[in-house]
Amino acid sequence: MPKAICGVDCKKAQLREIEIGPMLEWDVKVVLEASAISVGTESYVMSTHSKEKGLYVPGYAPIARIVGVGAQAAQAGYRAGERISYFMPQAAKGVWQSCGGHQGTALVSVNPAGRDMLGSDCYVVRVPDGLSSERAAFAGISAVSDQGVSLSRPNVADKALVIGQGLIGQFAAAHLHLRGAEVMVVDVHEKRLAVAKAWGADHAINVKGKDLAGAVRAIWPGGADIIADSTGHYPAIEASVGAMKWRDGKYVLLAWCKGPFNLPCFHNRVFEVYMPWTLQGFRVLNAFRLMRSGALNVDAMITHRFKYTDAAAAYDMVFQAPETYCGIVFDWAGQEND
Repeated sequence: MPKAICGVDCKKAQLREIEIGPMLEWDVKVVLEASAISVGTESYVMSTHSKEKGLYVPGYAPIARIVGVGAQAAQAGYRAGERISYFMPQAAKGVWQSCGGHQGTALVSVNPAGRDMLGSDCYVVRVPDGLSSERAAFAGISAVSDQGVSLSRPNVADKALVIGQGLIGQFAAAHLHLRGAEVMVVDVHEKRLAVAKAWGADHAINVKGKDLAGAVRAIWPGGADIIADSTGHYPAIEASVGAMKWRDGKYVLLAWCKGPFNLPCFHNRVFEVYMPWTLQGFRVLNAFRLMRSGALNVDAMITHRFKYTDAAAAYDMVFQAPETYCGIVFDWAGQEND
């Protein structure tokens, strides 16, 4: 039986057998090679999940190899052996999918009538040769960050502050760096700051117990041109407002923000705000290009590798030891033979 990593209760995941349906004419059947944990999205959903809701499959932007092709999919040019990345496979029986990425064997519709192949949250894209599946598994996470950075239109030598150095924050800082900005990252975990330094962040500051705005202005007295928050934590957002220059600044809300927010804290500043809460296929392709060229240093961001069979331990670490990790990837090699 095919297997998937499933949320089974609050903050708990297990490897479970699932049942997929028959392959239809516009479907391709795929076997997963690698999938990365998107900690922010997955931990939020799993934190509120109860076993009464049943099983669900988290994860997005998996890297899988095609092993079967429906008649219409074949006419559209899909071939066995190709690797693809996609958002949301066909639903498996008896589970609900939060993007559905951590599913070992899946059916993916490539019908253009139901998918915008490069569009938001419904794409299917081919993975280029010369890029490992492990690296490619982080392209979807990179795409979210790339979307926010692109909307903010950074200029060379702009001062850009990124709050939080989980993967979304790491990739946002890296994309800002690639566009020529001077990048400062802040976090409360030294491990994540060390990762940012490894790929080339200009400034990395531990703000635990510190005045965030004061720490930034000690280096940039005039304030930041761009601030990108990847935490979704309102106290952190509010604490950062004083770090933004008073006019023509830009604020990017990368994370899924939750709870009440003190909008008056932004008074007396003239700024633009962006909410890039979507995942687009053409930005996944851009991530593949940057990763393959070496411009986007994914290797520096990967701190943990797990076999898919060790999923429970991986999620225990996510919830119990956030100070220890950054990028987490599952290796699915051999699962088709189980």
